[in-house]
Amino acid sequence: MSKDICVIGAGVVGLALAKEMAKRGMEVEVCDMKRKISDNADKASGILSKKGLDSTGINYNTAIVNALDGAVIHSKNEELRIKAKETKAFILDRAALSEICKKEAEAEGVKISLGRKIDKKEIKELQKEYKVIVGADGAVSTVANAFNFPNISDYILTYKAKCTVKQVKDKNVVDLYFDNNITNRFFGWVAPHSDSIIEIGVGVDSKFKKNSKNTFDKFIENPDISNIIGENEIINGQGSLIPINTREKTVIKNVLLVGDAAGQVKATTGGGIIFGIKCAKTAADAIWENITYGKDLRIYETEWRRKFGADLYIHKLIHNYYSLLGNNQMDMLLKTIKVLKGEKFFSKYGDMDSPKEMIKKFFFRNLVKNQ
Repeated sequence: MSKDICVIGAGVVGLALAKEMAKRGMEVEVCDMKRKISDNADKASGILSKKGLDSTGINYNTAIVNALDGAVIHSKNEELRIKAKETKAFILDRAALSEICKKEAEAEGVKISLGRKIDKKEIKELQKEYKVIVGADGAVSTVANAFNFPNISDYILTYKAKCTVKQVKDKNVVDLYFDNNITNRFFGWVAPHSDSIIEIGVGVDSKFKKNSKNTFDKFIENPDISNIIGENEIINGQGSLIPINTREKTVIKNVLLVGDAAGQVKATTGGGIIFGIKCAKTAADAIWENITYGKDLRIYETEWRRKFGADLYIHKLIHNYYSLLGNNQMDMLLKTIKVLKGEKFFSKYGDMDSPKEMIKKFFFRNLVKNQ
């Protein structure tokens, strides 16, 4: 066992972890079956919080497609408008982001092997060759399967496409549509990429055994969506699979999981890059201490759950709550939030990644008011 680390999966999270380890002087190889680093990168939506992106250390500026400062949440008969005074999120070109992460990793000395399909048998052989194996190979992780990690039980199936329109109403606002008769336990969205290009997408809980493309077709029949599309052609349709709960275990012997492979994903929106990279940095600390000082790799499990488990758990609670609401109940919820001046609160204090911080601000604000 002479080599340091093999990362299976050359997505953004896997490359971020590899870069962190190489910066610490470790020998790192990243392997992936895709032939180009950008292959399939755009299957997932690229809406990421500015605060979260800034924490990653990635020089993401050249991947920015559009800036967002607000959102409109639609139920069947109500809408909730949230509009900040500054940019809260960016829509990124995921393929461009992958290329940036590849260059940053290679600049630190990471070896990246593309076009290399690694099956369960070969992964087990690699375990003997490397001191640490990292599974960063997505929701349906071959690494997790090879080493009998606990299964992920909840997934969202998504489908998204682009459309060119005459004029986007507000190119800095994303629209979210909740209709539990169509997007079961999730939502649909319209995200502007420019003044004339939009992304339309839907998600549906895999337990309903619905085809995400069929759900998409039904979603765009919504008068609000069909009026936006008009006679324009929908192009570049793609589906993806998103885990929305964490695995019960993410370390077994000298193998650990990060990102979607570990289920480190916001259940509210399906976003996994920010938490995945945060957990990857925690993994880098644990791996370095394991290789340098012989410390137990299971410290990674303890630390990522201590640092980020509460936020991921709250995201899951919020998802479980809204996903069970019928359309009338969702109407009532949005009405209630407006009565309680929630639009103003979320516009000022909204945090896409940390609901824990929003809850703190909510109670602190009310405590100050009542003094």
